[in-house]
Amino acid sequence: MTNSGPGPGTSVPYLETTHDDYAVRYTTGLRVEAADAGVVVLYGRCPRCGCAFTYTHTDRVFRAPRRTPRPAHVPVLCACEAGHPGRPADETGCGAYWNVLVERG
Repeated sequence: MTNSGPGPGTSVPYLETTHDDYAVRYTTGLRVEAADAGVVVLYGRCPRCGCAFTYTHTDRVFRAPRRTPRPAHVPVLCACEAGHPGRPADETGCGAYWNVLVERG
């Protein structure tokens, strides 16, 4: 399966939406880096608009030792910089969102 969303830069209108296959399509070609024990940086393409973006997720506000690694469901929002008609001035991306399971080692 490939990330078969629209081509990058396709101007789809802003719409806060999700779909069952967004996570699967997003993870195709996804690159994940661990910045530290509580931060992951995801590099991928939005399954709705096709634009590439970087998404940083932290699961903790305060630093504390973690006893054992555990998988995390990371909520991801499209954060592309492409113009999407109807997007509110204080938002980024096309409005798509989904969850990705990140297994930390």
